[in-house]
Amino acid sequence: MNLFRALLAGLLLFPMVGSQGLPVSQSSAGKTQAAELPLDSARGGQALGKSGKQPLNVLFIMSDQHNARALGCYGNAEVKTPNLDALAAQGAVFTRALCQTAQCVPSRYSIWTGRYARSTGTYANGCGQNAAENTVADLFHARGYVCGTIGKHHMEMTPQNHNHGFDVVEDPRSPWDYSKSLPYEQAHPGRAKVGEAAVPNEKHNAGVIAQKTVEFLREHKAKPFVVWCSFHGPHSPICVSKPWSAWYDPAKLTLPPSWNHKDAQLPGMDGFLKKSGTYETELLYRQTLAYYYGYVSQIDHNIGLVLQELEQLGLAKNTIVVYTADHGEMMAEHGAWTKGGTGYEATVRVPMIVRLPGVVPAGTRVNELACSIDLLPTLLEAAGLNIPTNVQGRSLLALTPGQTNGWREYAVSELGGSVDSQTVTFTSKTHKYVRFKKGGMVEYEQLFDLVQDPWEMKNLMTAPADTNVREELKQALAQWEAATPTAAPLRVGKKGRGRAETE
Repeated sequence: MNLFRALLAGLLLFPMVGSQGLPVSQSSAGKTQAAELPLDSARGGQALGKSGKQPLNVLFIMSDQHNARALGCYGNAEVKTPNLDALAAQGAVFTRALCQTAQCVPSRYSIWTGRYARSTGTYANGCGQNAAENTVADLFHARGYVCGTIGKHHMEMTPQNHNHGFDVVEDPRSPWDYSKSLPYEQAHPGRAKVGEAAVPNEKHNAGVIAQKTVEFLREHKAKPFVVWCSFHGPHSPICVSKPWSAWYDPAKLTLPPSWNHKDAQLPGMDGFLKKSGTYETELLYRQTLAYYYGYVSQIDHNIGLVLQELEQLGLAKNTIVVYTADHGEMMAEHGAWTKGGTGYEATVRVPMIVRLPGVVPAGTRVNELACSIDLLPTLLEAAGLNIPTNVQGRSLLALTPGQTNGWREYAVSELGGSVDSQTVTFTSKTHKYVRFKKGGMVEYEQLFDLVQDPWEMKNLMTAPADTNVREELKQALAQWEAATPTAAPLRVGKKGRGRAETE
């Protein structure tokens, strides 16, 4: 029995326990609740942080559609991200982090719940959310934290689901006005313009979200808090304020090696490319990349403002800071932009940085397979809270001292309306198997050697030399599917409540 099978067997035979080894219980409302924890009576009954001195604050910074290769700390010498690079130097960078769904709503809900899309029923953007699921805010709010989400949350916020546990919900919007843009027919990632914003940073969506987050920190600095600072970009519309709109010379940028490589057999690829634009010249790819990098740098600047405020308020040493994205961005790979129903690294791989002074050693780089569903249990363990039994991720704190024994061998990403019609990406440390399924039938498959072919330009599905690897991954995927609870897809109900499709 290999390690993966042993881990599966263990999950099936033995219930999970919380971070302190305590059991959890099921409430009458249907949510899995963490068992009682040690309380700090001087602080009104909040849970103790990992240090045992005071409750740990949580600052979770998130962007939308950020390709992990568009960061200095991930090896890109052309893009300027000084604030995220500094955060990475002060904490841990997870170089092989993968989201569980390369689409906004299901990915964000997996992060909030620590659970796979097929288990929550939130499979895709058109799905609702189950009010009985525990979210990060539900769990921290129950322990006395004030919880806020500032910026893009992309969720149903209703009286029925109690705003998923958040006390403060702000999603400030600014109009996407351009002073100039690329030719629309040729360049429209996500069917949106690409170009320079007509407003300065302080009136741009990114600047407003940063300022609102700063205001939240100031208002709640005396309380234990969880704040989700969530930027709308660099997701399209790629609309960048000065000076970042002019920071990058298209002629000096390096396009990905796969920019002119397309898999003609890939299901849905034609539609995927059409929503990007015709891109008749290499220059248009370069110009779009220059604006995309500019948007990344503008967001980095605003992240710097939030981190600076955290420091000035004296909260940095007692706050775990996380940076990640809900999913990636094709960023010209395989001739495409935005994301689609593929399994390419560009969309399923995400940046992931964790800073926790005194616990996570500065300058740590972790090369094991990390998952977006690992972030919730990481926050819970760091804060001294128990991890509910139905959480499917694992705390990343086990990896930061360099202890990798017993860690996962495979990571799963999935995207589609149901388990019968979806793309499943099954990644090992060296290879990736991608299965495209429609109506219960497999319509296409891919196999990539990520060591020899990191840009995924050679499909090895029919290569005789790779038969053993292919069969191992397919068998391991079948075992994972058999062991993972599956819920019916949820649709948005009349009152904003998620309901099963079968209802």
